[in-house]
Amino acid sequence: MHLKTNLLVLAAVAVASMTASAVQASSPGAWAEFNQRVTRSCLAAAGYRNARPSPVIGFDDRVGKVAMLVSDRSRGSNNAKLCLYDKASRKAYIDNADGWVAPPAPR
Repeated sequence: MHLKTNLLVLAAVAVASMTASAVQASSPGAWAEFNQRVTRSCLAAAGYRNARPSPVIGFDDRVGKVAMLVSDRSRGSNNAKLCLYDKASRKAYIDNADGWVAPPAPR
């Protein structure tokens, strides 16, 4: 009987430690750092001097990518670029999205 109890306690401790590390990886600070990395990469890839990024748009983890719309804030410009950021390679991929408008990213 004691062996069974000890195994249950050991299993509970193992699950708790795995959960704690998963929670730590998703801390608000880690998300903020990730969002900053995505924003910097997308702004650099878009190449606008006066860019306005949208908030990061997340997808299911199975997709492995997030998106962002980067608008050109230059006077009279209606240009925008859609940025797909690959989480594995940490690279930003850009395509034209002229006519789309990105709302300002929250600060």
